[in-house]
Amino acid sequence: MNIGIVMKKYRKIFIMLFTLLAISLTAAASWMEKPAVRDIGDKIQFYAFDVGQGDSFLFILPNNETILIDAGPEEAGRKLVRELKKLDVKKIDLLVATHPHSDHIGGMSRVLSNFPVGKVWDSGFIHGSPYQKNFYSAIQKKNIPFGRPKRGHSENMGKVLIEVLAPARLIRGTKRDANNNCLVLNITYGSTSFLMLADMEREERSTIGPLPGAAVLKASHHGSSNGTDMSLLKEVRPSLIILSYGRNNSYGYPHREVVGAVSAIGAIRLDTKDGTFRIVSDGEKLMWPKEREAGKNGG
Repeated sequence: MNIGIVMKKYRKIFIMLFTLLAISLTAAASWMEKPAVRDIGDKIQFYAFDVGQGDSFLFILPNNETILIDAGPEEAGRKLVRELKKLDVKKIDLLVATHPHSDHIGGMSRVLSNFPVGKVWDSGFIHGSPYQKNFYSAIQKKNIPFGRPKRGHSENMGKVLIEVLAPARLIRGTKRDANNNCLVLNITYGSTSFLMLADMEREERSTIGPLPGAAVLKASHHGSSNGTDMSLLKEVRPSLIILSYGRNNSYGYPHREVVGAVSAIGAIRLDTKDGTFRIVSDGEKLMWPKEREAGKNGG
């Protein structure tokens, strides 16, 4: 036996094993050092989900509590649950149903069957749709605390303040009563506010009075001209405006008047039709995906 050949062969095997071990250790260290999605320090995270033609938004608070506002249409339920799990969401501390239209609560059954929920806020407007009946039934079966807060109600979740701006009272006799009885929320962390208008229309807006200023505005009713106009934008003076709508939707959202008004005030526009995105704030500064600003990459 040629000892030199044997030694050379084992040397190659040793080098190969050592290299594989080094790669494995490097990968493990990299994995361990990589921060969790939610581990970003004392900041609030806001996710605007692409649920097609509908609304769904998640707040991850600095204390890691979560607020989910609406759950999109039924056909987006599975996708929403996948996205929430991808973000390592284990529990929804506050689940908000802004109003009972299917493009806002259709996905609620999926959410309720996949996550424990601390409490539910509902607009209180009875629509009578199968989606709303199923939603109420699931809440009752799971014995989840349930409330219908009105204008003037506020709560703190850690350092975050949640204020209910509407509904102030039940509105009847409009073209779209469910929209005009929406839960409208102002969510504030430090000096950063997120004004969440749901599908509020002019009739409900008239019950609120002057709207508060906000750094981030979720435009009303998917960019419909009956909810968001120049006077509203001048009142709120947002830095960022979110338009939540589905690509090639049959309603023509966002309406040209709204797009023109947003452009005229110089606010930055982010659209959910291009995919889910995240906004982060430390209570003062805002961070958002610059490449997602409307007008870039053909948007």
